[in-house]
Amino acid sequence: MSHPTRARTGSPKLSIEASGMFRERFSSMERAAALALIGALAFAAPAHAVPSFARQTGWSCSVCHTIYPQLTPIGRLFKLEGYTTANLAGMQELKQKIRRMAPLELNRIPPLSVMIQVSAAWIHGGDANQFGSGGTTGQGAVEFPEQVSFFFAGRVTRNMGTFFHVTYTHTGAFDMDDSDIRWAEHQTEPDGSTLIYGAEINNTPTEPDLWNSVPDWNWPFATSNYSPLRDIPATYIQQAAGASEPIAGLGGYLAYLFGPGESHWLYLEADVYRSAVGIGSGTDQFFGAATLGPTRNVAPYLRIAYEQNDEEWNWEVGALGMDARIYPTTAAIGSTDRFLDYGLDGQIQYLDLTGNQTFTAHVSWIHETENWQADPAVGFKPNPVDTLDTASINGQYLLNRRYGAGLGYFWAWGTADPALYGAATGNPAALVSANGSPDTNGLTFEINYLEAQNAEFTLQYSAFNKYLGARSNYNGQGQSASDNNIVTLLMWLTF
Repeated sequence: MSHPTRARTGSPKLSIEASGMFRERFSSMERAAALALIGALAFAAPAHAVPSFARQTGWSCSVCHTIYPQLTPIGRLFKLEGYTTANLAGMQELKQKIRRMAPLELNRIPPLSVMIQVSAAWIHGGDANQFGSGGTTGQGAVEFPEQVSFFFAGRVTRNMGTFFHVTYTHTGAFDMDDSDIRWAEHQTEPDGSTLIYGAEINNTPTEPDLWNSVPDWNWPFATSNYSPLRDIPATYIQQAAGASEPIAGLGGYLAYLFGPGESHWLYLEADVYRSAVGIGSGTDQFFGAATLGPTRNVAPYLRIAYEQNDEEWNWEVGALGMDARIYPTTAAIGSTDRFLDYGLDGQIQYLDLTGNQTFTAHVSWIHETENWQADPAVGFKPNPVDTLDTASINGQYLLNRRYGAGLGYFWAWGTADPALYGAATGNPAALVSANGSPDTNGLTFEINYLEAQNAEFTLQYSAFNKYLGARSNYNGQGQSASDNNIVTLLMWLTF
């Protein structure tokens, strides 16, 4: 999952001035180190960090994150620059050693990290086995571990870096998680603005993004594998989050930093995705109704966003879209179904100059038009055209880099279609809509305690006002939306 502080003289100048630290690579590393030090001191947090990136840069986690994986402006710049920013002392020593030798760069410490998640969940009136991953009994589910992730994440060359993520889950198998490999370069324009451009390979639409208002990085950042939140109807681009679809993408991006102190950012990204094979890849389920086959040709993805940094505040607005044509079976012959997604998002962030508190809020909306054009599979006959909309609004507050809270509301609504949401799907009873409607909404609240920047404990509660079309007896078997309310205790460790 799949990363600024600013002194009064530098906000937005610390976050934006940081762009200058990449302009002349070696000669500007002094600026990078100084800005990072200012950021670390201003936030005055325990100096524990997201491991491999932190070891590479010498920065505290709090320079790039409010709470992992939520990024600050410096974290966004670090990602834009391809994860290549390095520790000043290390770079100076490297320059002395290599002199005129061939430019091979090897880290003293391999850029490896481990993340462990453990969870315990209790569902108010339902059976945990019917939600998420299944495989448990009763209303409770304990996962030790919920997942163990391994990262190869950091600088590879002067212009190239990687965020490579493999996860071992409770199913007993390794799977590729959201990952990317980036190449990045920049140039300074005569007017003092900066152009950063790059190319990347990734396996999840929205993984390359810089903001936490898109599906792959949106809040809540962790839930139980048995949470009913995981079974809310979702668009294709949301289903693909976390490398959940067997696809790979090749694309490029451009960021233009301009205006006073480079406080204005314009970000453009374009990718093409197609089916891929790899560790743990395979076909997936869509709505639980049919097994998806591979994509036909490529599925284009487009993204545009604008950010402005004003003193302690920064905000972003953006739009995204994806067009995927997918075969209904692995045979990959005949006609395809089409999923056209587009959406809007926004983020606003407050970073207290004293480092005592941060606040970030997100809003997102995605619309999908589903054209079921393929020859219907046996027993699967949906409407010719369906629509699905999803939306969320949430905010997170962190005090003294230790005590946090988050609150959010979510919605899903669309065309009633028994073939997608009714008993015909063969889903467990808790995931059947008696009226064939996807309409679901509710809220999630959580409190966080950070023992250190790399050790987080979360108590989370999700309550449903409506689930699959109704508040009560939504499945025709007496189950109410509130029966799916869930309490989850989570532990998140990285080292």
